[in-house]
Amino acid sequence: MDAFETMRLQLRPLGEDDEALYCRLYTDPELMRHIAAPMSVEAARRNYRAACLVQSPQKQRWIITERSTGEGIGLLGLFAEGDAAEVGVMLLFGSQGRGYAAEAIAAIADRVFAADGMDRLWTRHAPGNGLATGLMRKLGFLCEGMHGTEQLRWEMHRERWLLRSG
Repeated sequence: MDAFETMRLQLRPLGEDDEALYCRLYTDPELMRHIAAPMSVEAARRNYRAACLVQSPQKQRWIITERSTGEGIGLLGLFAEGDAAEVGVMLLFGSQGRGYAAEAIAAIADRVFAADGMDRLWTRHAPGNGLATGLMRKLGFLCEGMHGTEQLRWEMHRERWLLRSG
């Protein structure tokens, strides 16, 4: 898992100096309102330590850094199973709505679909999360309907992505 860059962002694997940003994301009630209950600081620290231990091709977490400032602004997760992977982005409040999530997901989709073996990316979010709905539509993901009873599921197939971006 190598770091890589986009026009405005650098994405690098989660590392040992990222605990403060990780905890800030997972303990923020405003950010977590569309994901789950916010964690306590201690729970976020435990979760961070566990996440660092399980980094692998199947479970990847990337710190999203703004290139112009060097500031960590979020986290991208990519969790593969078979020929599909779930992707998700969490951004600090001040970095939301600026196109960073779209840029990060597009970059990881390019990497995932350039490699053999991965056919689908998918994501899910709360139905009331208008920013996530707009993001998925902007990227061309298709809404597959409800995932369980509480989340919308979106998918992107490899051929569709390659046609869209090629």
